[in-house]
Parts: sequence; C-alpha cells; structure tokens
Amino acid sequence: MKVTVMQESFSKAMGVAGRIVPSRGQLPILANVLIEAEKEGLWLTVTNLEIGLRIMVGGKVLSEGAITVPAKNLAEYISSLSGNVSLESEAEKLIVISGKSKATFSGIAASEFPVIPKFNASGSKKSITSIKRKVVSQIASQVAFAAAGEESRPVLTGIQFKQNESKLWITATDGFRLSRKSLETEDSGVFGRGLIMPARTITELARIISDGRKEEVAMEMVTENNQVIFEYDNTQLISRILEGNFPDVDKIIPSEFNTEVLVDREELVRGVKAVSIFARDNNNIVKFKVSENKLLIEASASSSGESADEIEVDKKGDDVAIAFNYRYLLDYINSVEEDRIKIKLNGSLLPGVFVEEVGGKEGDRIYLVMPVRV
Repeated sequence: MKVTVMQESFSKAMGVAGRIVPSRGQLPILANVLIEAEKEGLWLTVTNLEIGLRIMVGGKVLSEGAITVPAKNLAEYISSLSGNVSLESEAEKLIVISGKSKATFSGIAASEFPVIPKFNASGSKKSITSIKRKVVSQIASQVAFAAAGEESRPVLTGIQFKQNESKLWITATDGFRLSRKSLETEDSGVFGRGLIMPARTITELARIISDGRKEEVAMEMVTENNQVIFEYDNTQLISRILEGNFPDVDKIIPSEFNTEVLVDREELVRGVKAVSIFARDNNNIVKFKVSENKLLIEASASSSGESADEIEVDKKGDDVAIAFNYRYLLDYINSVEEDRIKIKLNGSLLPGVFVEEVGGKEGDRIYLVMPVRV
C-alpha cells in the first residue's frame, strides 16, 4: 500500500473515527483502525462491535493494500503534522512521512480485523431507504437522551421506531422517564417494522451529518447480520439492531389529567436550576407545588440548606404537589426550543407529562417522568 493524503482531511477523518474506538476493547484489534487504499481513495474503518464506521479520505493512491494500526497513536501523530502525508505499508508496519517527519507504526494484518459490511455492497437498491437529515437531528436531541446509559437491560439503551397507522412513533426510556416523538408518515420504510436501534447510533449519526449539506441520509438494512448502515457524504455508520421486548409504554402514558399548568420555558429552567443547588444534597429531589396560578419549586437538604422559587403560570384543574428528580427535568427543558411548556399531572403518585406548546397547540413530543415519593 502506498498513498498520499492531505494532513487536514486525514486528521479530521481520524477524529471522527476515534469516537467509535473503544478505550478498552474486548479484542486488541478493536483499538486499531483499518486503513485500506483502494482505487477511489483511502478508507478508514473502526468498530467497537456494536457500532462501526467507514470514512473515505481523498488522496492519490499509488498502490492498493490494507493494514491496521493503533488508532489513538496514529491520530495523535497525524495531528502534529502539516501538508501532504505519505502512507506506506511494509509487511505489518505502516510508515508515515510528512516533510522531514517520519514514524513507523507496528500494526496487525488487515485480515484480523472484524468484517464490516459495506453500504449497498450488492448493488441493489431494494433494501435502501432514506431519512431526512433534520429528523435525525431532532431524534438525537429530543429523544435519545432518555435512553438508559447502562446495559443491565440492553433494550433500554435503544430507541424504538414503531409504525401505527399514519404515524411513526419514536420512543426512548430508561425506566424512570421516557421521551416519545411522533412523525406524520405514510411509509416509514424499514423504521416501521418496530426495530430498536442503539441511542448512541443516532447521536453519533447526528454528529456526522451536523456540518453536511445533503438533506437526506441513505439507510440500508442488512437483514442477514441484523444490522443497519447509514451513508452520508462518504461516511458509512454501521450499527447492530437491538433484540428484545421494548416496554409497552402506551400502558403508562395517561390519557386524562386532573391538572394542567402552562409555564414559560425560561422561567422554568431558571427556577429548577436555582433550587438544584440544594437538591443535589438530597437525592436530586425537587418539589413542585401548584396552587392558584403559581408554581412553587422547592428543594432542601439538611446538610446544605433550602431554596424556593415561585413562577407565575396558567393553571387548569386541581391544586397538586409532586416531586421529581431535577436532572430528568433539566434534560428535557434543555432540549426544548419552544417558549412555553405544558405540565400535566394526576396527583403526587402518578407520572408527570411535559409537552411543548407549538403555535397554541401541543407539539409532537411528550416527555414523561416518574414522581419521587417523599
């Protein structure tokens, strides 16, 4: 293998790939990046066995070939260079030259690297669909954060896509809160099959497309491997599909409420942040007390003190007092772009539901939080 590339584009691609490389991989080879020089350019491939990524770097390929080398070390070295970079493999070593700088990396044969499927390898477009770039970004910012971070129940680390008549429901939950968004669609393609995708896949995809210009992301199902491949601007993100039974969240989302409170978003985030200083010392608990047209937000801890913040609101229904984990509230409020939020409650022991107000109507997302008993 022998190829010449620009340092800037190579370093940028290594930065993207480095987000996938595991810090402690199950296999030593997973800490490496697969470098493949092909006719169309230089491909970099990394994987953590859950997510894989292939990204092309334009360059002049003098001879084809492949090798794997430690991704972290290569990325750090490339970032210190400038101008053109020459890559040449000899046996299981990669020689990197730029100007008067030269380094030799010990590698592992490319044949040892896990097999990563390529986008549209069959040449058939039957299994390919597309999803709008804007939708991917919305799912990442409005839904993915509610998925579980730990893998005690792997299915909860994912986002469920489920078709119901003319709507595609997109849901994430960690068992204590959930975020669900609906999209109007006549044909949701492969998403409508009820698949569960790792939340990290969506957040990583959103980062990849954030600076792009194309309005759609191509998507292909690889059914024999139970995987999905996203393709965008010479970058391919490969993800496994999660297996398991996703919780039937329809059973816990109330259809009627005794209390509805319409509150200004900026006022709500200010109030929650103000009292959270004391909530941190008491299991993150903040109390909401709704009476007349006021929302009182309180937090206290025997070791640090107490705080209260009162907000003017529009209220319908009963007075109510309820407690929440303030971190769950801030996660949601920080994801809201609208000016006003509607809070729906059924007493102190049942879940609270939060909905954005869009043009005087409820938006297409609901956020549910389980209360804390105090």
